[in-house]
Amino acid sequence: MTALTRRSAMLAVAAVASLTAASLTALTPGAARAADPVKLEVGYIPILAAAPLFILEGEGWAREAGIDLKLTKFESGPHAIQAMAAGKIDLLYAGVAPVLVARSKGADVSVIANSAVEEMVVASRGEFAKALGGKATAESIAKFVADSGRKVKIGTQPPGSVPDTVLRHWLFKVVKADPANVEIISMGIEKTQQALLAGALDAATIREPTVTVTQKVDPNVGLLATGAEMFPNQPGTVIAVRGPVAKEHGEALTRLLKAHIRAVDQIAEDPARSAKVANEYLGKGLMEPATLEAAFRSPGSKFVADPHGVVPAVEQMMAYAKEIGSAEGTIPVAEAFDFRFYDAAAAK
Repeated sequence: MTALTRRSAMLAVAAVASLTAASLTALTPGAARAADPVKLEVGYIPILAAAPLFILEGEGWAREAGIDLKLTKFESGPHAIQAMAAGKIDLLYAGVAPVLVARSKGADVSVIANSAVEEMVVASRGEFAKALGGKATAESIAKFVADSGRKVKIGTQPPGSVPDTVLRHWLFKVVKADPANVEIISMGIEKTQQALLAGALDAATIREPTVTVTQKVDPNVGLLATGAEMFPNQPGTVIAVRGPVAKEHGEALTRLLKAHIRAVDQIAEDPARSAKVANEYLGKGLMEPATLEAAFRSPGSKFVADPHGVVPAVEQMMAYAKEIGSAEGTIPVAEAFDFRFYDAAAAK
């Protein structure tokens, strides 16, 4: 066989191989996309509890896992879950209450992991803080109303959100305040902080890093209640996913949760590094990484990735949400949790 004939034969073999590969790709189109990153749109609330998301993205762990994330900010959980129910986002880092309220109304969403617990506190300032002296009782609130001639103004997020739900629980179940003495004002997270510092509110539900930031701006800002005092084992931020995304991208979700667990571990082991990375997403231009690090070290920061342990507290909170009319229907809370992806991620 001449060199020319040999070369022609080799080219023919290569051509056949190429055509065969092309034919197989046409028959199995997923094979051509196997190496392509899975694109997921993730909504989040700009709070410290969403920090694992910022860390896993900032450290490049999502890309290493073959996932291309697009992050979208929302000012409250109810607004975010509406976008998710409409199919505008795939996953959501937000309070568990709006996720379950949406599910009770028929939305195809499930909780697949936890992020933080006992986040919310009640902070106060000004004359109200002085009058109560750090201790809220039904009597002290009633006396302030009588002396000032007006209701106490407390800012929180919209009805159906975790902040609104646990605030009402604290006010009316723990403190047993007269509802006639309190005006609850719904607003976004950033506006709540601004209104508290501006003196437009007597108190507000806030969480880290807002707690650390407001106390740095005004040392007279005091805490009236911790997360545990507002609602024992207070459920907080979770990761929720739309049903179709869970069905189509199960392996990617497992890889994402593995990165999420890694981020939660890093916060505990290296808060300084975590603050530096998260600051690029959460507080760049607004606060120093050192402030964010202090927030990570705060007693109000409790990051927990495992969703199994939060179910009992969530059941209690949803029962109260129904009692106050925030949740129209009732659903078995455990059925709203899909543990498959977390369990697979934690086992690897």
